[in-house]
Amino acid sequence: MHARPFRLLFLLLLAAGPAPAEETAPPAMAQAGSANATVAGGSPAADPAAPPRVEWLWELNPYYSSLAVEVPLTDAPVPDGGRLPESHVYRQLFLDSLSPRLLMAEVSVYPLPAFGAWYKKHQRESYEDFGLGEAGSTDLNVFDAVTAGFQEPWAFSLFTGSVMQFTRPAEKREGRNRGYMGYLISVGAKHIHNNVLIDDTWWEFEWKLKGERQFREEKLSWSFRLGVKNHGNPDISDVAYIGMRRSNLDYQGSWLSLLNNSNLELLMEADRHNGRFLRQEVIVGRKLPIRRWHLALTLDAGVIYEDPQKYRGILADPTADRLTFVVRPNIQF
Repeated sequence: MHARPFRLLFLLLLAAGPAPAEETAPPAMAQAGSANATVAGGSPAADPAAPPRVEWLWELNPYYSSLAVEVPLTDAPVPDGGRLPESHVYRQLFLDSLSPRLLMAEVSVYPLPAFGAWYKKHQRESYEDFGLGEAGSTDLNVFDAVTAGFQEPWAFSLFTGSVMQFTRPAEKREGRNRGYMGYLISVGAKHIHNNVLIDDTWWEFEWKLKGERQFREEKLSWSFRLGVKNHGNPDISDVAYIGMRRSNLDYQGSWLSLLNNSNLELLMEADRHNGRFLRQEVIVGRKLPIRRWHLALTLDAGVIYEDPQKYRGILADPTADRLTFVVRPNIQF
């Protein structure tokens, strides 16, 4: 029997972990993904009235894994927004960000996208076996579909801004359960393009609103960002970008609701020098909660458009696909 069906099944099972924090491979505090099926670490929920302290936080999933340390800059207690409406959380974080109360350092890696680049380089024939044919001028490959959207394998980041924790009486938090707003600078030394690893000393500066509020019956995560990215490799265009992601799982909400049990990711990149649009990403998803087992079956799908002008010189490839289709099956616990 041909090996391809088993390879496809293996890859889909590997991808059926937590969805990416951002798709777009935002370094640090991203990503990436939601915290679906994520193993997240940190200290237990603190007394809202207690002064803040240094904390170590970690997160593991196939798309985005990280280790971070949070250092408080003030003695003021961390505000709690466990039962605030979503819009009020954003407003409070914005007001607090005018006087930063937190410094965070984080190292992040993107295991599945990094594995995709390694696999294509060292197992090229097997990699090509994941091809599904063509759609117009676009080659379809399962590996590309489940790893697309990440442009670097790792990053180191520094963040400063406001923070809010989310606790509820008699409810156990299931992740970091924090929201952040402020300024983020990230650096790295590699770039991923079409699952090929490229030498590139890059840095990125962005304003970011990011967080997750996770309890037993509802899991909400969000990320809004505006920034610029500079590449040390002269054959990769420097960009300015705007992106957003919102993911919600509600075991008591209506599955037909547009906001409940849904996922939306958008990204737009433009050349910093001439304003030309270089990359657009649109990914949407639905979640099917199974309350009896307390899990949800999810499927995200979308498309990434990339202008050939993003890469120049030896990296230019006029035959490269402009469109990449994205498929991310997932089981969220």
